[in-house]
Amino acid sequence: MKVVVTNDDGPQTPLLKPLVEELKKAGHRVVVVVPERPRSAAGLARTFHKPLRVRQVDGGVYVVNGYPADAVFLALKLIAPDAEVVVSGVNVGENVGVEATFGSGTVGAAIQAGVLGVPGVAVSMEQGGDVQLMRRVAAAAVDAVGGGLGDAYAVSINIPAEWGGGLFCPERLARVVYQERLYEGVDPRGEAFYWRWGPRRERLDAGTDAYYFYTERGITVIGLWENGVAPVAEYAKRLGSLLGVKYIKC
Repeated sequence: MKVVVTNDDGPQTPLLKPLVEELKKAGHRVVVVVPERPRSAAGLARTFHKPLRVRQVDGGVYVVNGYPADAVFLALKLIAPDAEVVVSGVNVGENVGVEATFGSGTVGAAIQAGVLGVPGVAVSMEQGGDVQLMRRVAAAAVDAVGGGLGDAYAVSINIPAEWGGGLFCPERLARVVYQERLYEGVDPRGEAFYWRWGPRRERLDAGTDAYYFYTERGITVIGLWENGVAPVAEYAKRLGSLLGVKYIKC
């Protein structure tokens, strides 16, 4: 298949090269179109107030002076209009729960692809994760697209650092994952500043993506569409079969 690879971390992210290598090894034709600099937490933001520009850098990678969704738009409208799937990632850090999922530039890029009629696959891995496992999951995720995504526009796949061996299709996203608080300080000029920060909740709601990811240490597969979370059991089962997963809960 012809695959567009994008991300929200730009061309220098350490997981871009192994992802592209694995997809090419699997026989896919790969075009890389990414933001020119990190754009984490951009969600579905797009550029309206200035012209978009695109240029090629080392290795034939296309970089765009916009957000991840802009990179996907230019990829599918200009650079690779015949693309059959868009892979967004691999993000350094998981995207679990409502805020992280819909605030993620990685996931936003996959949704943008789906809105434009091309299946979008977002892949995120917890820091310290196994790069070889990531390569296997990403390649299998693309191959599994051949059977469609059901009602979903896109899927978001999260890989834990210490995989427990299972694969899960949560029915809902966790509403609250972190106990965030607002911290206030004063800079040397006397101006107030604020930080949002908080630890992860110790008890996570059963049945949510956060529960299966953090408690069961499973790979999670969430389908996304206009009504929120879409059922993607058939896609996830194909993915699990390609990975040789023995325990699949979908």
